[in-house]
Amino acid sequence: MLTQGQTRWSILPSNAMADLSPLRTLSRSFLAGEPTVEQIIARGTRILGRWWPWLRPVAQRYVKTFSDRTRPRHRDGVQFLLDDPRFARAWSRHFHELSVAQWLIEPQQIQPVAAAENWGIPEIESPGALAEWFGISTGELRWFSDLKGLGYKKGPLSPEAPSLPGAGEAIWQHTVD
Repeated sequence: MLTQGQTRWSILPSNAMADLSPLRTLSRSFLAGEPTVEQIIARGTRILGRWWPWLRPVAQRYVKTFSDRTRPRHRDGVQFLLDDPRFARAWSRHFHELSVAQWLIEPQQIQPVAAAENWGIPEIESPGALAEWFGISTGELRWFSDLKGLGYKKGPLSPEAPSLPGAGEAIWQHTVD
């Protein structure tokens, strides 16, 4: 049953829910490089294996939605596509034709945005550059990021925590001075 304000075009068909990999990969392609309409269309066309007429208006709305903000997360891009009426209509009409023709294999670069120009911090475009700025290895950086959400607890059986040599001074120099 549809709720108020919904049409049959505003929800994905149930048989399309089984494979959302084209949608997720398209969202990743939107995030993978320069956030310009032409670049998004080029990456989207490469990912989907052909040009689609709905891609330009979706790319234009994407750029307009996220232009004055920091770079969106992948889940924000997926949600944007799910909420976009033109994409929902295209998905419902062509979901059986949409597939991933080419997967993204380039490493993602951190994308500085206009909103961050006056933050007074250096441009760091990769995890390796961030680790270098802190004076640590990328392995130590991964440890500090706590990707598994374990939290560091010091105890007799816990491993010794790596240290950030000079990190406090580096942060202080680049943000306060």
